[in-house]
Amino acid sequence: MTDRAEVSGSIRFAPFELVLEPEELRKNGIRVKVSGQALQVLIVLASEPGRLVTREHLHKVLWPATSFGDFEHGLNAAVNRLREILGDSAANPRYIETIPRQGYRFIAAMKVEDEQVASLPHLATEPARPPAKLPLRRWWIPLAIAACILIGLVGLRLKTRLDEASRLSRIQRISVVPLTSLPGDVTSPAFSPDGSEVAFGWDGETNGAGYDLYVKVIGSENPLRITRHPSEKLSIAWSPDGRTIAISRVSKEGPSGIFLVPPTGGPERKIYSRSSTYWYGNELSWSPDGKYLAFTDHPETSYQSIILYLLSMSTLKTMPVKTDCKDSVSPAFAPKGELLAWVCLDKWGSESLRLLNLGDGSTTEILKGHEMIGGIAWSRGGDNIFFSSPVMGGGLWEVGLTHPERAQRLPIGHDVSDVTVSLSGHRLVYLQSSTNTNIWRLDLQGSPAQAHKLIVSSAEQESASISPDGRRIAFESDRSGVLEIWVCDADGSNVLQLTSFGVIATGTPRWSPDGGLIAFDSRLGGESNLYTVDPAGGVPAKLNIDVSDNSMPSWSPDGKWIYFMQGDDTAEPSVWRVPSQGGHAVQLASVPAATPLASPDGQYVYFFRNKKLWRMMPDGSSPEEVKGMPELSFQGTEWFPSKAGIYFMSHENGKATIELYDTRTQKISPVFSLEKSPPYWIGAMPVSPDGKWMLFPQVDAHSSNLMLVENMQ
Repeated sequence: MTDRAEVSGSIRFAPFELVLEPEELRKNGIRVKVSGQALQVLIVLASEPGRLVTREHLHKVLWPATSFGDFEHGLNAAVNRLREILGDSAANPRYIETIPRQGYRFIAAMKVEDEQVASLPHLATEPARPPAKLPLRRWWIPLAIAACILIGLVGLRLKTRLDEASRLSRIQRISVVPLTSLPGDVTSPAFSPDGSEVAFGWDGETNGAGYDLYVKVIGSENPLRITRHPSEKLSIAWSPDGRTIAISRVSKEGPSGIFLVPPTGGPERKIYSRSSTYWYGNELSWSPDGKYLAFTDHPETSYQSIILYLLSMSTLKTMPVKTDCKDSVSPAFAPKGELLAWVCLDKWGSESLRLLNLGDGSTTEILKGHEMIGGIAWSRGGDNIFFSSPVMGGGLWEVGLTHPERAQRLPIGHDVSDVTVSLSGHRLVYLQSSTNTNIWRLDLQGSPAQAHKLIVSSAEQESASISPDGRRIAFESDRSGVLEIWVCDADGSNVLQLTSFGVIATGTPRWSPDGGLIAFDSRLGGESNLYTVDPAGGVPAKLNIDVSDNSMPSWSPDGKWIYFMQGDDTAEPSVWRVPSQGGHAVQLASVPAATPLASPDGQYVYFFRNKKLWRMMPDGSSPEEVKGMPELSFQGTEWFPSKAGIYFMSHENGKATIELYDTRTQKISPVFSLEKSPPYWIGAMPVSPDGKWMLFPQVDAHSSNLMLVENMQ
């Protein structure tokens, strides 16, 4: 880390100037009042632009005499104050980015004025006098060694400064402009070989009914529509010779598979039939010689496995690629074709970036344990890989093959997902999107049932839970930057944040029957565990359980047990129960099972299996499928047992509808049709204890655009 004394002068970013001697912050030339601690934090962060500054380093430099707990409180308060002064936010950072569980990064584009390399120690002009008993011929040796060390340190420090100056100069040359500003949703951009055109999916002309393929010439206004087969999902790759565009399509109506289509429009040619509708990001990549197409698919015969394949363009035969990874997604050929990069889904919230040497078949892991990698693209020279990550505002990242430990977020964009790079020019395109999901209240007593928006923010909130007395609501939200546990009153007021774990996956809150605790899960430390917290606030307590990778907690009606799902994403999940204080856990169902919820009377424990709802006795005996219940969404949380029956979400004909299954008569009645779509992850749709109202999440706003980056060196 750079010592604070090594930088002098001032640092300019946006309308701000951070003056280092004397230490003060100015906005448009006017001094801004900042507390000492907050200003010191800003100085340390700005001295390391674009680099991770760990919380441990800040503790050592700024608060060495305080306990870590006091330091944590002081640091959080200082960063919050800085964001307030700078007009910044954790959710969409422009200046200070939070790196969960690690520290912070200063990401603003900045200019350092009068910057100086650290001054050398003053050397006396008079010759140093040797010790009286030191022979004359040896007195110079320590000084020579010290001089060599000093020269080395200065050289290293100077090289570091020159590298940083080069990086800042590179970033300052970059320009970012919108490539599209279309109504509706866009997806999966892909450059033409010469970099003058971009192919992408768009649902605007179908009014959101599905994506078709479009091509836009950079600098033109209107894109050209290529296909007229709206699809639920669409992935795109342009052939190296520019004559063909490959698309992978998932469609509820019409054929699903991989197709070839001319970039100016024309008949499609199907070359592969997809096995499944399972989807994870961009899944197509051409080899540079055009002989192979890398893609991913999810065979129905394999439990939750996404397999990487190579498709020969001459024979149309497929060959699975051995990756030693259960789920392999987002393949990308290197520009010279000698390497194939892909993302390994190690477990939810932890992914790795790997390389396959196509010559000798060896595999190298260059990025490990990253919190979700949304899409990858090689640089022109093949030395670096760009990727997106939804963590802390969803930034654009870069990792080098020679120094992967130096992976860093670029101060470009927010809410980034798909990325594509032009291999014949200095251009990059990324997908920038924004989603607003709110929790709605549905009053079940009216005819028809009436809904209104209840828990609202500009971010996302879902997975609600209603307290036993019906007066409070717990939910998960990323309004602080990542998903945390929050509570509020039943009318949506008095919102309180209960957790500050700072990891990508904290959620699934569930009230205890007496209302005294909230159980939830979190991947704090990389592995999913169960926790409890006082709904009035306090320090969350981890439940000590003798099995690992536990999630989706729920309580037995008597409060003695917590049911949960166990599994690390490498095997079929199972349902367990543990005493509510922790301890020895017992597996219940003898069949693969997920998302357990007890019936209100405690007679059954319901669970999700193979898109169907099942139930068993509280001790795990007599598991059976619930007869008359239709198939549910594969994510398994779109249902809730109540006294009136089982409420669930139906998606027939592309319309989301809440329906009620009567457990006595096995009849199904429609309850309410959502005005808009639910989110991909619902988490829960709970019913109040008196049965008069329920909660559900809805995506109230979503927008996406393609952003063009010029001069991307």
